[in-house]
Amino acid sequence: MMTARKYLDILKEREPQLWKESSKESSFTEKDLSDIEKGLGYKLPAPYRVFLLSDKLPNDMIVLVSFCGDSFACSWSETFSREKNGYVPRPEFDIGPTVEFEWHNIQGNSGAEFLKNLQQEQKTQDYCPCFLEAGFIRVGNVYGYLAYLDLVNGGIVTIHEEGVYDMIIADKVNWASKSEVRNYMESRMLYICRDFNDFLRFVCTGDFLDEDEAKFPTQEELERDYSY
Repeated sequence: MMTARKYLDILKEREPQLWKESSKESSFTEKDLSDIEKGLGYKLPAPYRVFLLSDKLPNDMIVLVSFCGDSFACSWSETFSREKNGYVPRPEFDIGPTVEFEWHNIQGNSGAEFLKNLQQEQKTQDYCPCFLEAGFIRVGNVYGYLAYLDLVNGGIVTIHEEGVYDMIIADKVNWASKSEVRNYMESRMLYICRDFNDFLRFVCTGDFLDEDEAKFPTQEELERDYSY
């Protein structure tokens, strides 16, 4: 299994324009991570801890990711073309779309600063009522789907913005109750990555992700099972 830094090195080679200046090593220490955990009331999943100790990344990065499967992958008629620098119709027998993913990273030079920024973001995001207290850290979004790191199970989950709207308006979930928010999320969200290391592979390498199975098919499987 590759380390966080090796995945980031792959991304730097694929997308050098994302770094406006030379990358810097993280300033976090184990104590900083412990401070974050104390403030959150949750243990940080091990792969996420390794990531936070690796490099300091820009706040928001637009990366290209590729999906296959029967959910998101089937719902989009377009795919991103590097040659055209934009979206084009998907060709026949296409494995799945390549799309822009807004990868979001919390900023901070210490555990206390990271935690403060994370908590402040929650207060200013209308679609994130009590998500942090319920154990979800937003890591990005793609075409109306919000992606979170689940601090309880360690995986990456997605839920559509309309699902969050339904939670608040239609289903009358008490957005001040972390237990109600978690119960709702567990009934609606889709796990797309088993852990944060898989998420790094997804956003850094361009490998196809089967969002239904939360796995990366082999080339043989892609050619056999995913060409429509």
